[in-house]
Amino acid sequence: MTYSIEKPREMRLEDTALPNIFIEDILPDAEGDFVRVYLYAYMRCKQGTCLTHSQIAEALGIPLEKVLAAWRYFAEERKIVRKVRRSQTDETLYDIEFIDLKGEMYGSKKNGRTAAEHKAGGRSIIDEELKHLFERIAVIVGAPTLDGRDAEKILSWLQDDGATPEIVESAYMYGRAQSGVTTASYVGKIVKKWTGKGLRTKADAAEYLAENNARYGIYKSLMEALGLRYSVLTDAEQDKFDLWLDDYGYTPDRLLELAKNTAGIRNKLQYLGGIIKKEREKQGLGTDPGQKHTTQADREGHYRKLREKQEAEAEVRLAEVYAKIPKIKEIDDANVVLNMEYLSTLTSGKDGKKKAVESLLKRITGKQEERARLLEEAGYEPDYTDMKYVCERCKDTGLLENGASCDCFVKVR
Repeated sequence: MTYSIEKPREMRLEDTALPNIFIEDILPDAEGDFVRVYLYAYMRCKQGTCLTHSQIAEALGIPLEKVLAAWRYFAEERKIVRKVRRSQTDETLYDIEFIDLKGEMYGSKKNGRTAAEHKAGGRSIIDEELKHLFERIAVIVGAPTLDGRDAEKILSWLQDDGATPEIVESAYMYGRAQSGVTTASYVGKIVKKWTGKGLRTKADAAEYLAENNARYGIYKSLMEALGLRYSVLTDAEQDKFDLWLDDYGYTPDRLLELAKNTAGIRNKLQYLGGIIKKEREKQGLGTDPGQKHTTQADREGHYRKLREKQEAEAEVRLAEVYAKIPKIKEIDDANVVLNMEYLSTLTSGKDGKKKAVESLLKRITGKQEERARLLEEAGYEPDYTDMKYVCERCKDTGLLENGASCDCFVKVR
């Protein structure tokens, strides 16, 4: 005697069991399209009808690049699938093997511990994921490796403040894009602010910035005051607002007050410009229509060029020192290796980690002191190869660490 259960005649009537681990630990942080790719491919594999990457893209109506990006994320960052390469030359030719999440998270230990023993900030943080995060941040800040002390601060954001890797990375990208500032003290304030508001993903950060960016908020208020609430802000309108705010020194409150005088006027923005022109003429200031005003984008471009110039000059000084004092290049190369070892140790779970970290920091500091001594003996200042800034207060970014505009920012013309 045998027993059997009749299978549904249509695929859509079948059920696909998914571990709650995926919903609890993976789904909250993953991009929506990535989750769609995983679930659809998982369902088809359960049915024994696995598709190619292109077929998945077509079925979901998304680009092939998005499918490949999803598998990179799940294989390299979250470690819940494995890529099985089918070609040594074409990196896109690979099969996907879905990992047993229950066994991986709560079954046999890997390297002496399970992922459940790596809980930080309410989510699973495994060593490899942290290393990848540190590598990506090093690229953002433009360094060979991440500074050890910065790595410790990032680790504290993840463990103590409940930040996600996505939010940390987004905060660094925001700091670099907005002002060129990527110091841990500056980025840390962004991370804590975003985490305090419940932001967890890159999409959360993007939505928050769109709604809360200070200058964007001013634009929005002015558009509403001018009866243009539902209009799309054009570059010309933005430049006009920037002119009044940055070059003419008008406060947002004063502009909103003047905007009240445009009630009943057809072209309110043009009329407001006329009011401002007359007001400045009465003050003996006037305007020079032949002179292009400096926008925020102009200023950011100015600072970007300054930093690029200083970076190029620093590279020339470094090459000069390497040629004259070869030992310093050996020290710099050794410190790169020590910093990588430091990061690896910092994110490991091995016994005696604290002592190992302290020992590495001591060796790194010793190398730095030896470097400074060699420079002085050769007649150089200890910071000779460092970046030099026109404005030391803001490091040629136009912004201070607290986010306020530097004095040099308003002087840029």
